[in-house]
Amino acid sequence: MPKANSQLSDEEKQAKKQLKADLKHQRKVQKLETRIQHAISRNDPIVEQSAREELDELLRNNDRLQHQMQQEKPSNDEQYDESMLLVRDIFHRLLSTWDKKEQSFSKAEQIQRAKDLLHHMTKGTQALTMFQDVTALRGYTRKKFYSRAGLVVESLGKLSPEQSSLSNKKDVIDACWNNLERINGVCSIGCGPGCDAVGLLAFLKGYVPNHNASSMHFILLDYAMEEWKDAVLDDLEPILTKSFASTVTCEHCDVTIPLLEKHAHLIEASDIFLTSYLLTETRDKWDAYFIQLVEKAKEGAIFFFAEPLPWQLHRLIRMSAPDSDPSPLQSLRFAWIDSSMNHPELQELDGRAGGPAILLAIKV
Repeated sequence: MPKANSQLSDEEKQAKKQLKADLKHQRKVQKLETRIQHAISRNDPIVEQSAREELDELLRNNDRLQHQMQQEKPSNDEQYDESMLLVRDIFHRLLSTWDKKEQSFSKAEQIQRAKDLLHHMTKGTQALTMFQDVTALRGYTRKKFYSRAGLVVESLGKLSPEQSSLSNKKDVIDACWNNLERINGVCSIGCGPGCDAVGLLAFLKGYVPNHNASSMHFILLDYAMEEWKDAVLDDLEPILTKSFASTVTCEHCDVTIPLLEKHAHLIEASDIFLTSYLLTETRDKWDAYFIQLVEKAKEGAIFFFAEPLPWQLHRLIRMSAPDSDPSPLQSLRFAWIDSSMNHPELQELDGRAGGPAILLAIKV
């Protein structure tokens, strides 16, 4: 367990203060980079130039961070662009299926109805009845599908040898990267509208040329599965099956209770498990489910976790520590693949710069 602040030595307090300062600095950099991208998309050269000058000044004042960022600059932009073109294509085809149907609510009304649902999901106060509004679920999909799929692409792209060379967990990252070619079964837990699964498909298409995506089987699990099927997944499924010759299985799943025995064969057949924003939404109620999940998963299975903040992921790591009570979680080896990936000193903090916390694991 981390020491209370009063128990820290003066040197430890100073080190922690420096870590927080580095995190604050990274967030400022990320904010300016985002402003530049938005200005480019709006064709606003004045705001773009102003933001670039501010960013240059900020980096000049921190030569160490500037050097690290230059080392970490991605070298696979073409692969990323190819993957995101596929995400965009699938997303637009999904939206077009709704446009062809008679609808009572406009795009703006869908997004407005989604805001209340998103608020409750952020607080972990969502209820099943909230998912029974098709309009809200489609608004959620319009608002989140592209970015959440893109998060999977961007995060897994960091596993490539060009980007992972500075990580202190390169052995874990290399093991995951080598297993990607053999991915066949994809299990998305808390799948929602299927954005994580689409992100994984697009990533494999763009980054792993030797992978045969036509043989993939998607297992989509969610607490509100019937509601998501009615709103989104029944339209997404034929896009995946007809265009990519993949198969899709949709099942109800509640991670706040132990894993259902009837799902054991689905877990055993999966090569990668995708879980986004679910641990935070279920707040310490996921223990039994994920312990059983890891126990039933095959050796070499990959686990991808994305959360808005890393506190639940820190808890998962503590539960897997060698000195904790014996647990199947101890078979996992972890690596952070978010903004702290190449900065071990930042990984213990309860925040990340410019995005969510992303944790990768492999069962050994």
